[in-house]
Amino acid sequence: MVRQRRLHHGHKRKLSFIIPLLLVYVLVSAFLDLTYSGYMLNHVKRIATPTTTEETNMTKLLWEGLSRLDQLDQQRANLSEELKNIAKLANVSEESIGPWISQLQPMRIADTPGNETALLTCQDVAEIRISHPMGRGVTKVVELGNYRGSGVAVKRVLSTVKDVKECTKSIERGRWNKCFIFPNYKLLKEILLLQQLKHSNIVQLLGYCVQSEETGENLADHGVVSVTEMGTRFHVGRARKMDWKMRLKIATDLASLLDYLEHSPMGSLLMADFKVEQFVWVGGKVKLTDLDDVSNVERKCTVDSDCRIDRRDVDVPCANGSCQGLNAKHNMNGAYKTVLRHLLVHAGTEETTLREELRSMSISAASLHSRLLQLLDKELTLDSPTRT
Repeated sequence: MVRQRRLHHGHKRKLSFIIPLLLVYVLVSAFLDLTYSGYMLNHVKRIATPTTTEETNMTKLLWEGLSRLDQLDQQRANLSEELKNIAKLANVSEESIGPWISQLQPMRIADTPGNETALLTCQDVAEIRISHPMGRGVTKVVELGNYRGSGVAVKRVLSTVKDVKECTKSIERGRWNKCFIFPNYKLLKEILLLQQLKHSNIVQLLGYCVQSEETGENLADHGVVSVTEMGTRFHVGRARKMDWKMRLKIATDLASLLDYLEHSPMGSLLMADFKVEQFVWVGGKVKLTDLDDVSNVERKCTVDSDCRIDRRDVDVPCANGSCQGLNAKHNMNGAYKTVLRHLLVHAGTEETTLREELRSMSISAASLHSRLLQLLDKELTLDSPTRT
């Protein structure tokens, strides 16, 4: 009898936990359904009465609609993943709860009437509440922050990062503050780069605070803090399991980013250490988030043979004491080895040719982007009869 009462009370506690989650699910699902319906209705109206100009942009319009659908599908997938974690903590079955989503929504930068980006100030940064760590690098940590109900990524230097820990081992305690100088410099460099570089596949800088060389747990007193869009870790293994159209979209975005880095306002930029960990998912797009190792300096040289990559001749000349165009080749090689060779796996003549040109570094980012766009248009043409 006592055991039955305990089981009864246990089920009541679980139900009291489940009911609010079900309510959240209903509200979120309704929001996604309304967003989907409104978005598709808008596109149907535009497609139903096209002008001559709109007819030429029909493929682009359809792709925008499909991209939006992919984003909604991703949001629904995120609901399921979040709730599975909650189910484990509550010791209830996943089926009894259903989809759920975190209350923290990604923050977006706001534009003032003068079209100037309104960045968070030190006063705003002091309001951010750190939720939990998201990642740790050699020089800085990334934490999830809550700013007035919106999720943001907070970057700062702490005593626990590798560079600082190694430095404090080699000098006396009274000089430990010197160990924070170089890591803070790299964070400042990233802030400046994010202010100058604007591309849809680079995370947006939401704000920053630079007020001293001090470090601490309290953001209000921390010397250097960077605040960017909130993202989730990008996994190549998961991306390669996506359908061909989505993998092609990711590859096209990455090619666009490579082209931008080659012709940026600061000149040709080098991603010295091209890693998958430098990218995150933000709103259905893969974005570059780690820029502290980016440089606009081409390799110094005296002869053409100095301008090689992995001991391979990549047709880059030595001119005026530097390897002109080596940064772009290096980025292309890094992108191919870490991401593109996993995404561009498809049975087609054009795809095979692209993979070979990427492997040999004989294709430019602009050409790669153009040809990937053509492949996307081809896929949309094949898919469009089934979508209408």
